[in-house]
Amino acid sequence: MREFDRRSFLSTVAGGVAGAGLLGKTLLVDGGVTEVRSTRLMMGTLVTVTAVTRDPDRAELGVERAFAEMSRLESVFTRHDSEGEVARLNEAGVLAEPSPELVTLLRRCRRVYDRTDGAFDPTILPVVSAYESGSNDPREARRRVEGTSFDAVDVSASELRTPTPVTLDGVAKGAVVDAGVTALRDWVDAGLVEAGGDVRAFGGDGAGSESRWRVGVEDPRGDGLAETLRLDSGGVATSGSYRLYYDADRTEHHIVTPGSGRSPTEDTSVTVVAPDAETADAYSTAAFVMDDDRASSVLADRGGLSALFLTRDGGRRATDGWGDLQVTD
Repeated sequence: MREFDRRSFLSTVAGGVAGAGLLGKTLLVDGGVTEVRSTRLMMGTLVTVTAVTRDPDRAELGVERAFAEMSRLESVFTRHDSEGEVARLNEAGVLAEPSPELVTLLRRCRRVYDRTDGAFDPTILPVVSAYESGSNDPREARRRVEGTSFDAVDVSASELRTPTPVTLDGVAKGAVVDAGVTALRDWVDAGLVEAGGDVRAFGGDGAGSESRWRVGVEDPRGDGLAETLRLDSGGVATSGSYRLYYDADRTEHHIVTPGSGRSPTEDTSVTVVAPDAETADAYSTAAFVMDDDRASSVLADRGGLSALFLTRDGGRRATDGWGDLQVTD
């Protein structure tokens, strides 16, 4: 089976130029406005930072600061570094004096967990790990997650405790992207950070009547795009089952329903647009797990979120507000 990044790739277009695949590229856009772009390998994927300003030196500094901050937070949130905080928490079940960033992210995970009735739950790691290890029979791992939930995870500023290993895969990339944007904002007028499909942009409304940023949502059934979106500012993320799967008919994949350990099969991808990438990341994961009716209701209650559901049978469903984001020309 093909193994790619867990997120569906969203091709990002900035000022009419593809946002990924360029290293240290500087472009004169118009009227003295300069676009500086750099792509590097982070978080197991390609991460692109694009900065737009009239001062190339500030743009280059901003790009460097963004990458530095993202690299710092990647080391905090990853579960793949045996010396990292999450790995040590999972190994011992307890972590004293956790970093403030990890505590804050886990508390935000708790809020999403509560608002989605447990559809977003970081304690599904045993099933994910069984798949990642090449196990063809994850039933034992499913038994391990039966009856477990994020309710059992204790989060405080001085100590973390969990009886079940946790993963931040469904939210950390968005959080890291947001941190990169926060660093970049201090240096430039407009910018965009894209990491393997998680996108955060700002300053797009300064490009005249048309938004500077356009984000393409990949079509799971082919090589083209299902949608192209205008994005003045905010975050976009997609959860999909078609890039990382473990059986021939793609019904067992890396997105897992909490409690049962089974992979949901109603959709092939769910894309969420939100005020920031972390929120889009978490809610696209939760929405993929829930049935589409329930997910649409939860997103509507949350406010400020729009979503596109591409179903396994080739259908499509969009929430209110999605049409306002579409590029139709």
